[in-house]
Amino acid sequence: MNLIYKNWVNNRLKDENLITAIQTLRNFIMANSTFISALIILIGILIGLYSSDFLDNSTFWGISGISVGFIQIMLNIGVASFCLINFTFSIRLINRTGLLLTGKPQEYSIGNINGLEITRKAFIKAQNHWLSGVRGLFFLVGSLIWFVNAGLFIIATIGITLYLILFQDIWRISKE
Repeated sequence: MNLIYKNWVNNRLKDENLITAIQTLRNFIMANSTFISALIILIGILIGLYSSDFLDNSTFWGISGISVGFIQIMLNIGVASFCLINFTFSIRLINRTGLLLTGKPQEYSIGNINGLEITRKAFIKAQNHWLSGVRGLFFLVGSLIWFVNAGLFIIATIGITLYLILFQDIWRISKE
């Protein structure tokens, strides 16, 4: 996929009009912004739930002062924050990619560093942060299931992990 991303940058630079590239990057930013907004709302809801009677107040593994409900909230806030950070980094790098594309990066280099390679790397890093954020969303769904039942949480987490490993990584590579 990284090769395809590098090729996308190369093909966009061959276009006389970069409007297609900029619109694609804009759409990417809009999708990330939607995820970020939803995650901020979810974190607010989770913080509000912490003071409710909805949570399990039993002690977590017998540790006094730490309840299962507190761990549930912290886990979900942690996973949501992980996604939030990755989507934010992705937007930052996509903005950098847009600026680099429109600045004719193929015309600049200093030593072994050239503008085209910096543009490619910025786009690939943006895609990788986006992918990490989306994978985090899968695990966020699993961790939210813990509010329903601990057994379902374990099954969902194992299922999500196996799905991502087998069908998103190994299966994709074996098809190549």
